[in-house]
Parts: sequence; structure tokens; C-alpha cells
Amino acid sequence: MKRLFPLFLVACAASMGCASTGTTSSQTELPVSRVVMYQSGIGYVERNAVVEDDELVLRIRPDQINDILKSLTVIDRGNGRPISISLPVDQATLDRLAEIPEQVRDGGIRSLLIAFRGAHVKVKTRGGSHEGRIVGLDEVKSPDLSINIDSEQVSREFVTLFTDSDRLDVIPLDEIKSVDLYDTSLAQGLNKSLNISLNEGDWKQIELRIKMDSAKKRELAMSYLVAMPTWKPAYRLIIEDNKSGTLQGWAIISNVTGSDWNNISFSLVSGQPMSFTYDLYKPQFLTRPDLSGLAVSKASAPKITNSGYAQAAAAPKPKAPGAGAAKSESLRSAPSYKYQVMADMAMDEEAELERGYDDFEDAVPTISSNEMIAGFSELASKAQIGSFDEYRLASRLSVPDGNTALVNLIQHKLVARDTRLFDKPSFSGFDNFYRGWRQTKSYQTIELKNEAGVALDAGPITIYRDQAVIGEGYLSRTEKDATAYITFANEGRITVSVSDTSEKSDYVLESFRNGLCSTEEVIHRTAHFEFDSKIPNETTALLQIPNFRSWEAVDFPENVVKSNEAYVVSVNVPGNSKMDVPLTMRNKVKIRSPLNNGSFYPLNCLSAVKDALKAGDIKGEQKDKFQKYVDDSEARSTVQDKIRELKSRSTEIEKDQKTLTETISGLKDIKTSNADSLKNQLLSRQKSNEKELANIATELYMLQVQQSELNLSLQALVKELDYTRK
Repeated sequence: MKRLFPLFLVACAASMGCASTGTTSSQTELPVSRVVMYQSGIGYVERNAVVEDDELVLRIRPDQINDILKSLTVIDRGNGRPISISLPVDQATLDRLAEIPEQVRDGGIRSLLIAFRGAHVKVKTRGGSHEGRIVGLDEVKSPDLSINIDSEQVSREFVTLFTDSDRLDVIPLDEIKSVDLYDTSLAQGLNKSLNISLNEGDWKQIELRIKMDSAKKRELAMSYLVAMPTWKPAYRLIIEDNKSGTLQGWAIISNVTGSDWNNISFSLVSGQPMSFTYDLYKPQFLTRPDLSGLAVSKASAPKITNSGYAQAAAAPKPKAPGAGAAKSESLRSAPSYKYQVMADMAMDEEAELERGYDDFEDAVPTISSNEMIAGFSELASKAQIGSFDEYRLASRLSVPDGNTALVNLIQHKLVARDTRLFDKPSFSGFDNFYRGWRQTKSYQTIELKNEAGVALDAGPITIYRDQAVIGEGYLSRTEKDATAYITFANEGRITVSVSDTSEKSDYVLESFRNGLCSTEEVIHRTAHFEFDSKIPNETTALLQIPNFRSWEAVDFPENVVKSNEAYVVSVNVPGNSKMDVPLTMRNKVKIRSPLNNGSFYPLNCLSAVKDALKAGDIKGEQKDKFQKYVDDSEARSTVQDKIRELKSRSTEIEKDQKTLTETISGLKDIKTSNADSLKNQLLSRQKSNEKELANIATELYMLQVQQSELNLSLQALVKELDYTRK
């Protein structure tokens, strides 16, 4: 039977029989019946059994205590009920590690001797015994004379004892065989430190005891959360043609709960609900303020009073795949492959290679795409838990404690296109996007539309085509019906660059009220993207246009995919050719223009009003007023143009007059007929200029009067204009 090895493992793990509810005594572990694994580092565990006696003992690891206390639920489906739940108090906290010297907790004989300085001990060595008080340890460096006198320094440590005979005994540390402690308190402290170190081990299980009432037999259910490694998805995509493929999804799970899973109900939840740790087990001692300083620190002297007579006394007042090997087309068509030894070394090697595989027999068959699809069974059904997707295994699952298993989750046929994806440029703004924009590298990419009915969690994906692995990629988390892009190889045979850009602005009238004109500037910016492909066949190129904050696509091709970061534009580029693709983006900018204090009638406002009148958006008497606003504004603009022209002409004439005056002054002392003739011509020209300047002055005066009248008219008119875009 042809089947991939991992599939065999999963089939074995998932094909066990149904669990039965057993009977347990107080000293038997309550079996696991259900597990739900999340991707936030937690797992939900249920245990069920018929329990005898009035106490249930559950053995748990110390690292599981806080999560269990945070979430533990105990339900008695019989006649009894839980009346108390107890755990041993954390001895490490009560013993206050800080009270025990660090050397005692963490060190060997050297550290202990340092910590016990001053203690009365008896030290036994190979040569005898020494008794006295520990003075300290010394390190002595000397050359190793066993090698040569110039050898490196060797360190050796010695402990010094002060004996009862007032003598200092120096004992090599490496010769000590044993140390007797005469101080009972030191021995008890050392024993306490060792007990604490023993209890700190996570391997040491702790008994959680659940005390029941008087019922002798009951069906008990228990649930709680514990820390678990996150389950990991892994995918493989079998490409069938350039437009579709089959996606297979696995879950890799690990049982580290401390208990075997035998025929349990099992689910996986996609997504990451929030989770945290919280210490509910260790006793917490609050630091209380020390108010000793508020106590009276000095005795009060007695107060001396005068004596008297006593009067009559008053009465007293009363808180969880394998890959097929790649073969050539000729091998796929051949039924068999025969291995042979070429003993004739004179054979033409090139001719032999040209024979291909057609002459061989008994070929090793490759794993076909159909076999890969047929050999995979979807073991999980899909459900919804709030906003999360849940995969529920149809069969019971068995995984021994400390083992990892693979579970088949998804097999779905979906849209999968072979494309070439260009990187998204990392520019800070749209204005800089087109400057020198060119990309010479792309990636072979599978465009995958998630039609599996559930969100796909992030994980590695292996891509198969024509019975061979063509690459590996990484699938980012992909929501239902979203499109993912899986890159699996580099591509350098197609480039893209921006060859030309253009820009056009239009204005839309938003409102005109109380002398305030509000318009929306609509900017259209078009860029020509030129693709140059050296790939023989038609290629689908994916171009990523950054999704800038205020710019949006206008005339992009169909099937554009938009994300928070970019627009992904799909372009079919013919083989071995160049192709120009114009793409236009649009930006809308709000402009508020106050029409007062001489800042009249900006072009954006006038253009927007004219378009609104042309479109018939302004109606009634306001239409006539806005039309007069346009006529007066254009008339004022014409007057302003004429004034600018006349002032410019006046400036030119004044310059000419200055030149004529200087020239005539230079001819004054020349007494020739030619000089007199030239002088007369220049004087005549001066008179003509003076006459023209007088006419210009008159015309300027009339135009300035007209401009002033138009300004006054427009000032009054803009206060009457009232329009709001619907």
C-alpha cells in the first residue's frame, strides 16, 4: 500500500477506539478525557472517572499549580460534592531562602567552609585528622616542579584551622576526606537548605487533594488550564495547473501535560486568545510599615498634684509530510527502471546518456499528485468558538506523555496561481515613489486564495509540482477568503521601472457660506510601469504599489488585492517582450479659503464654482448669484491682467526715457549736422513716450477704479452666497 510515512503515523494515532469511563480510587490518577490546545501557550484539559472513597488525589507538577488554581473546576455528577481542595504549602517560601547564606544553598565543600568561618569542626584527611575553628581559605600559586622550574604557575587552596592548643594548622583542600560539624544549628541550616533545593525541582510532583462528602462512589469531572507548547501548523501545496492546487494542512502537537492521552477527545483552536501567568500558590507576605519611630522614646516624669478628699464614685459605664522525489518526463512515461553496471569503459559516454531512461526496466515509481491527495484524509471538522476557528478531531486521539504527533487538518482545492512578485518599495511618501523607481529582481510566487472556510495560521509550506518539490515558503496568517503570496524562489528574468509620470488636478465645491469657500482638490497622478520580460512564456507579474495614507487606486486592472501596506496589481506580461502599464492614483485634499481682507477669489474656488454651475448642482436664486460671482471674478481677473500689462509697459517706457535723456545730454556739445538731426529724432521720441505714459496713466486710473468697484461688489456678493454639497 502506497502511503507516506507521516500519514501512517497519524492514521495510527487517530484510529484508536472510543474511551470508556473507568473507576478510580483515591490513589489512582484521574484519566484525561479531553484536550483543547491553543496557540497562546495554554491547553484546556478535562478528566473524567468514577471515583470511590471520599478523597481524590491528583499528582501535578509544581509548574502547573498556578494555572490549575486559576482555572480549576470540579463537578460531581453523582450524589456527592467536593467540599475542599488542598495543596501542601510552598515550603521554599516559608523557610525564607534569604535567611540561609547563599554559599550554603549553592556551593560545595569550598563554599561551605567559607560560609562556616569561625565554626568548630573536625577535618579528616588522608594523613590524619585536625580539629579546631575555621580561620579561612587561602590560594597559593607555585610552579609545577614535576615538569620544570620554568613551568606555568599552579594554584592550590588550603584551609586554616585554629586549634585548641593555639596552633594554626594549614590543610590542603584537595586532601580533605570529611568534615564534622560540632555546631548543631549549622547542621540544621544545611539540612534545611538541601530540603528546599529538593522541593524546588519541577520534576517533583505535588499532590492536589480533593475532599468529597460522605458519598462512597461518584462520577467526577474536572477541568483546568495548563501551560502547553503552542501547536504548529505545517502545509503542503500540490500545484495541479497554473490556476489551481490542493492545500493540505497538518497540526504538530506535543503532549507535555505529565499524563498519557488515551483515546481522548481532541480539538485545536486557531488564533491567540490572551493568556498570562499569575502566582496563586506561594504565600504572599505583605511588607508592613515600621511605626517603631512613632513610639514614645523617653519616659515621662510624674505630674505632681495637690491632695484632696475623695467624692462618691460614679457607677461604671458599661475578618501538531513527506516529499516525492523528482523524476524527468521520460521516467514518468517509462514503466520501470533497470540498474546496470557499464563494464565496457570504451563505450561512448555521451551516446549512452542520450539514450535517456527509455531503455531501462523495473523503474521505481514516483509518488504522483493523485496519490498524495488520495493518501491524505481530513480528520478534523471545523467549528466556530466566538471569533476563533476550532478543529475537532472526528476520531479519538492517543499520544503518550512526552511525545509529538501529526494530525491531518485540512485538504481543500483552491485557486493557486504561479506568479512573479516584485518587492514593495520602502518610500516615506508618494511624491518620492517614482523617482528612479526600478526593480530588477522578483520572486517566484504562488498567489493563494484561502477558500478553505477557516483562517489559515502562519506556518511553513512545501510546494509540489509534477511529482517534485519546487520550493519551500512561509504562509503568513490568512483570513477566510483572503489572498496570500508565498515566495519560494528568486527570479531575475523580468524587470520593471517607471518610464513617465503626469499629474492633473480638479476641484470640487464642498460648501460656500459666510465668505468661506471649501473645496476638495482631486489630484490624479499617472505612472507608466514598463515591464521587460526575458521569460519565454507569458508571465503573471505582481506589482506592489504602496498603500499611502490618502492615495487610492483609480484605473487599476481587475482583481487588485488591497492590504494595509500595498495594492497588489496583477499584470499578464507576454513572453520575451516589453509591456507598458499605466496606473493612476487619486488623492483628495480639503482646501478652506476665506474670501476677505483682500484675499479674494482663489482659482481653486472659482474653478470649483464653475464646475458646480455646469453640473447643475447650484439651483434657484443662488444660481444667479454664483453666476455673477463667476462673471465678476473673471472680469476682475481680466482687469488685473490689463493693469499688469500697462504697468509693465510703463516701466519699459520709463527706462527708454532715461536712456534718451542720457543720449541727448551727450550730443549737446557736438556741433555737426548729423548730431543735430539725431538729437531732433530723440527729442521727438521723448515726446511720443511722454504722450504714451500720459495715456497709460489715464487708462490705469480707469482700470483701478473698475477693479475697486469689482472688489466692493464681490465683497458684498460673497456674503450672500450659500451652498453646501449634498
